[in-house]
Amino acid sequence: MRRTTRAVTAAAFAAGIGLVAAAPAQAMEIYDISDATRLAEGAAVQGTYTVSCTEGTNIFVSLSITQRVADGQIANGSYFKQWVCEGGEVELEYQAVAFNMAFDEGPAVLSGFIQECPAATQVCGPGTNLPLQVIEITD
Repeated sequence: MRRTTRAVTAAAFAAGIGLVAAAPAQAMEIYDISDATRLAEGAAVQGTYTVSCTEGTNIFVSLSITQRVADGQIANGSYFKQWVCEGGEVELEYQAVAFNMAFDEGPAVLSGFIQECPAATQVCGPGTNLPLQVIEITD
């Protein structure tokens, strides 16, 4: 009878560990994306953003900035960063180099994507597309 009780207790304990391991991690978030400042007469822009993530996970952030400039032409640039999260919130700086035309002062659209991947696996979650955000580019 003691063996049965121990076996049941061990099985319940193992099942409990499985439930804890399968519990969802803290959701990642990106927020407080700032307006941008022009660098080198619009050859690039920079700003800041904040990420909240789970300790030990790999984080991937991609941002894209698009702006209508002279004569309806489009200036755009992008930013990508990958790092291992230390947990909690971290403020980071983005810098996007203009691809085809210099950025002007004025409104621009920022879009992006964030993904959090467990460090111990090659399989990542689906990630999150950020809603379009209008930012102001200044000198």
